[in-house]
Amino acid sequence: MSSTTPSDSRPSTKRSRKDGSTPDSQSALSPSLLFLLILAFRLVNALTTRTFFQPDEYFQALEPAWDLVFGRGWITWEWWEKLRSIAHPLLFAGVYKTADIISQTLKLSPEIRSELLLVAPKVYQAVFAALGDYWTYTLALAVAGPGEKDRKGRAMTTLFISLGSAFHWFCSTRTFSNSLETTLTAGALTYWPWPHTPLNTGYHSIHLHALVQLLTLPPSRLTTSLTLAAIATLLRPTNALLWLLLGSFLLLRAGPNARAAILSRVFAIAFVAIGTNLALDRWYYGQFTFPPLKFLVYNLVQKLSIHYGTMPWHYYISQGLPLLLTAYLPLTIHEICNLDSVPDTPLGAPKLQLAFTAIFVTLTYSFISHKEMRFLYPLLPIFHLYAASSLYTLTSSPPLRKALLVALVAINLPIAYYTSQLHQRGVIDVVDHIRRDALSPDWNSVGFLMPCHSTPWMSHMQLPEYKSAWALSCDPPVNVAPRFLSSYRDEADRFYDNPKLFLRENVSTRKEVERRGKNTRKFEWPDRLVVFQALGIVELVKEVTGKEVRYEECGRWWNTHWHDDERRRGDVVMFCKAE
Repeated sequence: MSSTTPSDSRPSTKRSRKDGSTPDSQSALSPSLLFLLILAFRLVNALTTRTFFQPDEYFQALEPAWDLVFGRGWITWEWWEKLRSIAHPLLFAGVYKTADIISQTLKLSPEIRSELLLVAPKVYQAVFAALGDYWTYTLALAVAGPGEKDRKGRAMTTLFISLGSAFHWFCSTRTFSNSLETTLTAGALTYWPWPHTPLNTGYHSIHLHALVQLLTLPPSRLTTSLTLAAIATLLRPTNALLWLLLGSFLLLRAGPNARAAILSRVFAIAFVAIGTNLALDRWYYGQFTFPPLKFLVYNLVQKLSIHYGTMPWHYYISQGLPLLLTAYLPLTIHEICNLDSVPDTPLGAPKLQLAFTAIFVTLTYSFISHKEMRFLYPLLPIFHLYAASSLYTLTSSPPLRKALLVALVAINLPIAYYTSQLHQRGVIDVVDHIRRDALSPDWNSVGFLMPCHSTPWMSHMQLPEYKSAWALSCDPPVNVAPRFLSSYRDEADRFYDNPKLFLRENVSTRKEVERRGKNTRKFEWPDRLVVFQALGIVELVKEVTGKEVRYEECGRWWNTHWHDDERRRGDVVMFCKAE
């Protein structure tokens, strides 16, 4: 009689695959453990990032939040014109308030409290970033359908591509509304009712009886998806483009009764989402306003966004997508181009829907003059899905597939390191220095003669009330015809046009203030002055003030090897006023 172990004697419930894998062999981790591992990864990501990307990370999220809790946050022109909703900053205001209560309860020292207030939003954003990665994984499962070969293996490959993305490492843990929009979009796509029906059922495969599970309580997948999509659209109104096309695909597949049921759910969720947003902004602004609509009017009708730069129509194709995808770009293109050659693929198949949607959104954005690669960020989970799928299309060999995946991630590693640790590091290092030196009695004021929003503000400097700070602004002209925007010069532009004249007209010396009894100019020469190396500030101050003000270099921080804005080139230099 042969002996058997308990595991040998139990019948196997796993179906073997042609490649030797089983449905569960690729994912032995429970969903909760998998998420915790992803979260640990993103926490390291958030807490080790040391560089600057774009001002909105601070001035459209952390600064309004800081101002709500502590005051003195820099409130940009968009908030005065009611173009922004308080919903996103309110998340971080709650984080600041919680961190402040903890520091008071534990009687933390000022130094530790300062570090806690700096780190808390990063940790909070890391949770959203991890959720985005996890939802990218579940999106791959949802789109594949229960019958696709090695479904979980494909999903894990998609997850590793997401975790190994240089742009994700660079951007996902930053407090942009685009970062949260990307997470919400991945979640909404995960819960979207994808068609996994027989190929011969056609577009009318969804009827009222098939929507019972979608439209009943507890909240269905459709309800969850629409809720996440609604929040993403309120954060970034242009996100509606994605759901406009996907919604059209869904309605095309639905019968008349089903369409009515779907649309009723859409309107109900939209009503609740918009109502909640109106209430929050009514509380913040003191009057009823709808920032998403004003945002679209100002940027698409009045075209104020072109004040901050324009790009050629092909920017997203020639620069945006290569920067977003790096080494994954060839795989993504390969898989999208290969979709129309897959036999028996109906127009309603998930991957085709997503491909049409990604192309539609990219081309539509290309018609908008002001372009930034982070505007395409919500599409990145979709592109990662295609990159992973391409690996399975190219080879059926698991060892070769793993080798290719490792090689692709390896290409991303130095890019991720350079962008998160080196490029534009000095502008962060200088405000870190100011924060750590904030309680020093040696100085009471700091000024930044730099292009506007070159550094974070009070959310990072955390100056006490008795210390002042100023910087150049770059507010655009509001309610001006678009044809006049190209000739408009904001405050920062006027400074760089003629630094000597600007300083004479706008910056006072202490003696001038004492003679007049008040400061009749906008600024006063500060105790600490921060500039980019490209500006010869010592000689400039001598020419403007003579011997009344004298500065000596007291700090220097390396910033970057290169910059497309010549005004931001070189080290970040701090000058201290000499006695």
